[in-house]
Amino acid sequence: MTVSLSGLIRLGSNEAFDLHQAERFFIEAQRREAGFHGICLGDLPRLMQSREVPAWRQDEVLATTIRAYRLGPPSFWGPLLLTMLGPALVRMARRLQAQPPAVDEEDVDQQVIVEALRAAALMPLPDSCRFVQRRFIAFTAKRLTRWLERERRRQASQASFEVMRENL
Repeated sequence: MTVSLSGLIRLGSNEAFDLHQAERFFIEAQRREAGFHGICLGDLPRLMQSREVPAWRQDEVLATTIRAYRLGPPSFWGPLLLTMLGPALVRMARRLQAQPPAVDEEDVDQQVIVEALRAAALMPLPDSCRFVQRRFIAFTAKRLTRWLERERRRQASQASFEVMRENL
């Protein structure tokens, strides 16, 4: 059964929030990071998706969550981060073209998750960084575009078995 990208993100989020240590992980991060002060764990996804929250506050919370992801545990922070950015990741995935037969939409969705987590681990994140979500999505989209281009070139360089047999 194929699960959509939003479904994959929702499953991961449910598992992360169900961890018996989830609240403890968040409280530890609150002690380390000022960006989490005044909010609770359940507010994080809504905070990133609300138009009423100022952009500077969303940048601060997202950057704080990325730093928490880098410190770990990734089994908790990864799904939470993906949930916070879910709508933006789904919009980005819709713009990408699958490369059948080797790469279908499910492969693209899974690669979106891989590249988003890679972006969280590797993207530059200076103090007082602005436009964090935009930077995150751009970093992820760049990696995904390169991956799809490699797949397109790889497929173009291959010939089917039937064509090869006819040329013999």
